[in-house]
Amino acid sequence: MVLTVFLHMSRVFYHGAYKPPREFNWVVGVILLLLTLLLSFTGYLLPWDQLALWAVTVGTNMAGFVPVIGAQVKFALLGGVEVTAGTLLRWYVLHVLFLPFIIVIFLAVHFWRVRKDGGISGPL
Repeated sequence: MVLTVFLHMSRVFYHGAYKPPREFNWVVGVILLLLTLLLSFTGYLLPWDQLALWAVTVGTNMAGFVPVIGAQVKFALLGGVEVTAGTLLRWYVLHVLFLPFIIVIFLAVHFWRVRKDGGISGPL
């Protein structure tokens, strides 16, 4: 999925489809790329083995270093002060419910903008 999104964005960049009037759709596409990477990360954690445990630890520690709100973000992602079974449930809900819902909304906007801007752009 990540490779497919990257190849699609490479094609769009090569064809210059990020230029006006399609620049808003490029931004939506970049957001979709970031959401795809986040979906990939949350899916990596679902087996709940040692790799997943340490990935959650590293990921939440990185979020904890965000200025001003880092500690609150880390607490919200962990569901407490340490990695527990509640943490797995939070990441599972994020992966299965929340992220797909957000991605569907952004995909709808992305497809709508493609249609509104005159369809798929070709090479310049």
